[in-house]
Amino acid sequence: MSVLSQISLLSDAKYFDEKSSKFNELRENLDHKVMKKRLNAMKRLIAMMTIGRDVSSFFPDVVKNVIVDNTEVKKLVYMFLIHYAEDNQQLALLAINSLQQDLKSSNQRVRANALRAMSSISIKVVIPIVMIALKNAVRDTSSYVRKASACAIPKVWRTDSGRKAELVDMITELLTNTEPNVLGATMFAFSQVCPERTDLLHQHFRKICHLLADFDYFGQTISLKVLTQYARSQFLSPFKHGDEIEGEDFEDAPFYSDSDSDSDEDDEDASKKQEKKSQYQMDPDHRLLIRSATILLNSADASVICGVCSLMYAIAPKHEARQCAPALARHLSNYREMQYVVLANVATIAAKRPAMFRQYVKMFFVFWDDPDFIRELKLDIIAHLASDGTIGPILLELFSYVNHWDPNFVHQAIRTIGRCAMTIPDVAERCLHMLLRLVSTSEETVVAQAISVIRQLLQRNPQQHVSIIKRMAKLLFKVSIPMARTALVWIVGEYREMIPKIAPDCLRQLAKSFREEAVEVKLQILNLAVKLYLSNPRQTSLLFKYIMDLSKNDQNFDVRDRARMVRALFFKKKGEDSGNEQIKAKAKMIMKRCFLWAKPPPQTESPFQEREKFVLGSLSHLVQHSVTGYESLPEFPEVAPDGSVREPPRSEYEEQQEKRSKKAKKKYANVDEFYEDSTDSDDSSDSDSSDDSDSSDSDSSDSDTSDSDSSTSEEDQTQKKPKPEKQEEDGDSSDSSEDSSDDESEGNSASASAKASSKPAVVAPGNNLFDLLEDGDSNPSSAPAPTQSVSSQGVTDLLSGLSFEDNFISGAESKGPDNAGVDAFATTGAKAKHSSVKPSRVGTNGVLLKESLGEGLQVRYGFLRQNSIYSKNMLVVELEFVSRNELRDLRMDDVQAQGLEVRPFDRISVLHANQVSTAKIHIDFKGSERKLKFKICTTDRKYPVVLLPSPGDLLRGKVVSKSEFDAARNRLTGMQETKFSVNNFPSSMKLAERIASCADVAVLAEDPGEPSVYRMSAELRHDKTQSVYVLVQEKNGGGFTVYINGDDMMFLGSLEDYLKKSLKK
Repeated sequence: MSVLSQISLLSDAKYFDEKSSKFNELRENLDHKVMKKRLNAMKRLIAMMTIGRDVSSFFPDVVKNVIVDNTEVKKLVYMFLIHYAEDNQQLALLAINSLQQDLKSSNQRVRANALRAMSSISIKVVIPIVMIALKNAVRDTSSYVRKASACAIPKVWRTDSGRKAELVDMITELLTNTEPNVLGATMFAFSQVCPERTDLLHQHFRKICHLLADFDYFGQTISLKVLTQYARSQFLSPFKHGDEIEGEDFEDAPFYSDSDSDSDEDDEDASKKQEKKSQYQMDPDHRLLIRSATILLNSADASVICGVCSLMYAIAPKHEARQCAPALARHLSNYREMQYVVLANVATIAAKRPAMFRQYVKMFFVFWDDPDFIRELKLDIIAHLASDGTIGPILLELFSYVNHWDPNFVHQAIRTIGRCAMTIPDVAERCLHMLLRLVSTSEETVVAQAISVIRQLLQRNPQQHVSIIKRMAKLLFKVSIPMARTALVWIVGEYREMIPKIAPDCLRQLAKSFREEAVEVKLQILNLAVKLYLSNPRQTSLLFKYIMDLSKNDQNFDVRDRARMVRALFFKKKGEDSGNEQIKAKAKMIMKRCFLWAKPPPQTESPFQEREKFVLGSLSHLVQHSVTGYESLPEFPEVAPDGSVREPPRSEYEEQQEKRSKKAKKKYANVDEFYEDSTDSDDSSDSDSSDDSDSSDSDSSDSDTSDSDSSTSEEDQTQKKPKPEKQEEDGDSSDSSEDSSDDESEGNSASASAKASSKPAVVAPGNNLFDLLEDGDSNPSSAPAPTQSVSSQGVTDLLSGLSFEDNFISGAESKGPDNAGVDAFATTGAKAKHSSVKPSRVGTNGVLLKESLGEGLQVRYGFLRQNSIYSKNMLVVELEFVSRNELRDLRMDDVQAQGLEVRPFDRISVLHANQVSTAKIHIDFKGSERKLKFKICTTDRKYPVVLLPSPGDLLRGKVVSKSEFDAARNRLTGMQETKFSVNNFPSSMKLAERIASCADVAVLAEDPGEPSVYRMSAELRHDKTQSVYVLVQEKNGGGFTVYINGDDMMFLGSLEDYLKKSLKK
């Protein structure tokens, strides 16, 4: 005995051996006292039932075993009952009592199996008992039993559809569950019983989306189908407005915005984007569904992948649906049946959005062992993916298929070459030459198909292919296949004017062999004779009459009828009156139009075009016709339905918490009242705490004061005075006095100083810190009243030695009071003003790790324009981490930074779900645009990412005077100067703002004498000796010119390319 036969005897495969299955022995074993004998008998019965044998005669013997306590035997009995209950309804009723007892078992699997068996008995008499069991099972403590009850609901509905209302109530109760296995089965019951009741899903929509990844494969497939239908009826279409701005995500605002730099609201680009946003704003729940479905693209089940692709194709913006392409391509190596389903979906998507799969075109090339249905689909997909970039390898692959052993596949490949040529007219010449090479082969079927495709291509532009037309006419006497000869005769007749000498001779040769030709060839010869007679009657009139006589007596009635019709129009009978002649003349003109009218070029159509009108992934889509139960997708609503219906019900505790928070907010109407209350509480304090108040006053004023000063200030504070009303300010009052003393009068200098020491300093947006200090020294009347302990001059002396990391002067960091700032803002002949161009605090930013690739973790990055705490040569990159799941031990590992200096971000011990956490990386790129590759690691995952700086991030703003700027530009000429034109900005100020946002440059002060000229300067962050100067100037004829001067010529070129690309957006 072989090893394989021994293994089969030890396994359950031995039960499928029919030789050992004796009916009498099985009946004895079913009543045997030994439980193992009964189990073996039941296994043999189930095996015979599986292979198709009728074992319904054992039904009475099997029903007796329902009362057995053995779980394995009971499970097999349930399977037998479910299969034969409809044919033996009376005997099946005998098992109902035992099934009801099993529903009360302490074992959850026994209860679930009993409910499954009872609901599968499709007998209407049993339905009331089943309904009672279902009502108890829906509230069962075991999620396994609740899942079985959800699966039983559709069975009961198919048996008795009159109980739909009760079943819908059960589905509503099951939807409140939070277990993924129960929810997945409930979604199946919902799709079968009440798919039109979308109102049942409103409050549970977000829960289902969050738990979608935890469903089993069957639950995920069904849920995706249901959620697609729901989204089409509840959300606005992302295609009407999304196509205009493809690539933008309205819901996700940029990680770094220019709000800190107070950008101009009238900016033209910003207004256009805002206008487009107002046209369409994606619903947050719509975005949640797309994100939840995107995570499932990593699934190992092909049906789930197809479900996700169907959802993304139906409701997601086009640029987001591209994520489905690699998932579908991954499943092309599946079983051929599953591969066919995946390819059918790909073919439909590629017909509308071919760009999704063009990078995977080689994965759709035909393998030697592919069956016919797979080969046909792949050829259709290849034809859709043909483009200027992919046509080269596609044509080489298609030409290699000509040597295939299957002639039908060869014909399909040749037709695909024609489709590619019609899709891309630039390669039509190349395709024609390839087809002409096939014409010279020995295979007649290949030649015939090639000629047929050549005929279609010649109709596109026949004037440029006269030589090919002549070559086709000469082939007429070498080819014998009727289909090829028909195409050749049509070519000669259609383009007779291009070959005036060859066409009559072809007709003469065809007239000789007219009797032996096939019917389709005879019809084309008859058409050729009519065309040549109408266009060249002098040479072809006799041949025309001869062919008419041959056709008149032909055996085929189609040829005879056509010949008689033409003969009646072109030949005059004796004795005809003039009225008939006029009618014939009109008919003759009509015939000329019919025969000589230019034929339109044929349109390329896919053989699977009927699939496009069906829902992607459905059975109707696969078989290309509507089947029973097919439901098409509803149209998107014109007006967005109310999204508040999807808000989950709130508990009493949450409502109480909201009331408390509202009361807390109403306690202080504004910030001034808050500080007034805190001041009153300080005034009512005991005199024993004078030392503490002295120390606090001295700390708040940031200077060391004596005890007498503090006591004096305390006495001034204890003098309470009523709060005066706000005074109306005239137009000449300064902004500084308005900001500093809104609630205080000039007479209350002591109390104002005390309150100023307790309040945080408020700086008006757009004003610089040094400007406020200079205004305070020069105009004491408009400045806030100084405290008694510290003078304004003392504050200036104290701050003179400090450097503020985030303080900018028109985009550049402060260099201190000793810097040549006065000269930088001085111009010849007039007093200069500050630049109106606002600085940008953040450079290049974007997504470093997508949520779909990070399994729920998304990482965004932004280059901060500030100095690093480690070195001024280092760039600071801020990362933002957001995760849908809780992650631990986030760190930076496997850093590939050859030649770079990197300080990794601090380890994040815990990142809770939906929590936002930030970290900073400090990098010295050494003045080059090199990639930094590293991995973002968690406890069990590693995600590789790449960080690349732009040339604008490698700069650092440097303030210089106008004279220094002009002198440097005069020095840096020739190869150290470059320029380019820009025409898509309304003003030079907008252009300067755009450049300042793209590159870290200091925008110098504006010169009143040159209002349309903007000067910007910077230095390389890695090498301070290398400077860059940018000048924006308006041209006389319109448009602007950008001049760039720099010491490093290589960096100058890369900066120019970067600015050109950025300014075109």
